[in-house]
Amino acid sequence: MPTRTDVRTARVALLPTDSHPGGGARLELRGGLVSPRVVRQGAASAEVALIATTATLLGGDELRLAVEVGPGLRLDLRDVAGTVAYHGRGLRCLVAVSLTVHPGAVLVWAGEPLVVCDGAEVVRTLDVDVAETGRLLLRDRVALGRSGQVGGDLTCRTTMAYAARPALVEELTLGGTSTVGGVGVLGGARVVDSVTALGWRPDTGVTPPADPAPRHTEGAPGARATVFRLHEPGVLARRLVTDAHDSDLPGTWARWAAQLPSL
Repeated sequence: MPTRTDVRTARVALLPTDSHPGGGARLELRGGLVSPRVVRQGAASAEVALIATTATLLGGDELRLAVEVGPGLRLDLRDVAGTVAYHGRGLRCLVAVSLTVHPGAVLVWAGEPLVVCDGAEVVRTLDVDVAETGRLLLRDRVALGRSGQVGGDLTCRTTMAYAARPALVEELTLGGTSTVGGVGVLGGARVVDSVTALGWRPDTGVTPPADPAPRHTEGAPGARATVFRLHEPGVLARRLVTDAHDSDLPGTWARWAAQLPSL
């Protein structure tokens, strides 16, 4: 029997007030297992923080979030704290996120970690649709277990499209007790830290090789993120680390974020 089931979809939408350019913007907010709170709002931009409304994630929970940014607007989204998936007592929980970025819009989301504790079983889906001339910058972190834990089971399914064309399709299965999803994939690391730019290619300071699967490294020697160039305009930087604070991606995030237009 579920400890608690909640299927409300939280929503954050920054939309034009009318069909005329420069007519201002309005925020549409709705809470679920997370509650959006306005940090600031301008004529064509807004910053919104996501706050958990209760202890999450418990077995049977469904955390759903839909984010939309209207044409020519900019939304900065941030998490107040990470999300912890607790022992599910045999019940799976779901985190389902959809991001929609319209033409000329910018969405920046500095996500905090999703931590999968011992005994938790989590499915995380991320569906992204960026229109042509839209831009996304996203930081996504998942961690197996708290300190001293092995961690539960996590399946991450990510689908990103740019101008209705596939840009990134990935399924990552991680399990603290599974040699396939644990040691075989992470090589002893506990944290997968990723920064994705879609709809644009930030200046990484390094020219990637022109091969079918271009990749290069960014950062100081011995602590470098691997950067993959996506099929559509965009790049993915990723680090596998034992502890979240060992990642050098905060520097990558800051450099890439500084290249985005402020509206």
